[in-house]
Amino acid sequence: MKLIIPATLAAALLATAAPAQDLAQSGADPAGETVRDYVTRMRAMAEPSGDTRIVGGQPAEPGAWPAAVSLHDPAKLDDTAEGVFLSQFCGGTMITPQWVLTAAHCVVDEDNNALAPEDLLVRTSSHVVYQGDLWGVARVIPHEAYDPDLFDNDIALVQLDQPINEPSGPVGTVPLIPQGEMIPNAPAMVIGWGMLDDGTFPEVLMETTIDVVPNATCNEGMAEQARRELGGFLLGVGESNGIPMEVLEEAFSILSTNINPRLTENMVCAGVPSGKRTSCSGDSGGPLLMQAPDGDWVQVGIVSWGREPLSAESRCAHEDLYAVYTRLSSYFDWIAGHVGG
Repeated sequence: MKLIIPATLAAALLATAAPAQDLAQSGADPAGETVRDYVTRMRAMAEPSGDTRIVGGQPAEPGAWPAAVSLHDPAKLDDTAEGVFLSQFCGGTMITPQWVLTAAHCVVDEDNNALAPEDLLVRTSSHVVYQGDLWGVARVIPHEAYDPDLFDNDIALVQLDQPINEPSGPVGTVPLIPQGEMIPNAPAMVIGWGMLDDGTFPEVLMETTIDVVPNATCNEGMAEQARRELGGFLLGVGESNGIPMEVLEEAFSILSTNINPRLTENMVCAGVPSGKRTSCSGDSGGPLLMQAPDGDWVQVGIVSWGREPLSAESRCAHEDLYAVYTRLSSYFDWIAGHVGG
């Protein structure tokens, strides 16, 4: 018996095979919310947490990461600590006294247009998310080739309305990996104020150590998860409708060939096999850092996206599913062209 799959059914099945939840780090909701709306909504539903884990990490020492900044939605911000807590939705890093590096998906609206400067605030000198200094924004520059479907070229620059002066606490800049330099498969650090593994959000900056691994590791982990989901879906359909196993096996064979690798050469794969140490919703735009031989930390990536299994009870920390980061060695010249201009 030859299986013929109607186009509409095939499309529905492929939706389960493709990474339908490729937004674990970005925080965007499958219904189409922007990361800003999704994360601030999730913050409103969760109490601040004193938990000591950023999905397997720990609180950073105050002042340890002076280049780290948080992005805030002015519409949800007020003068209270709660208002500041609820308004944070992404991270970033200071690369000069007036320029912030972040992810493009953090600073575009639902139509993929750059946020207006008045719709964004940047907080520096912050270890506790509701402390530090707030700065206005002059320009928002997402990469002109940013692809919101693939998260390719997921990088943006935010220019403050003035250079930072007389901050209330430590502020620094972070060096970036040069154009074209290889990023080794080695230990790295990711930091942020994003969602913890219990679904709450921390009040303090968190950090966790992970490993940069080959992009093929990310691709295979995502593909295997998609194959498991596809197989489970087909078995359920077969049991409900009395479809013979040989027909289901042929359907699986046909559909699984459409599960393709997703990482581009502009992306970096990082995490741990257990998935228990990773970035999560609200960490987007923050840095992936590696330590140079001289001991200095260099930013090599930007928190971008990850895959959430369709059956998952938690948004992040899944076995064999690594997080994906924007590869900064592909963009040093792009950054310099804007910051130096």
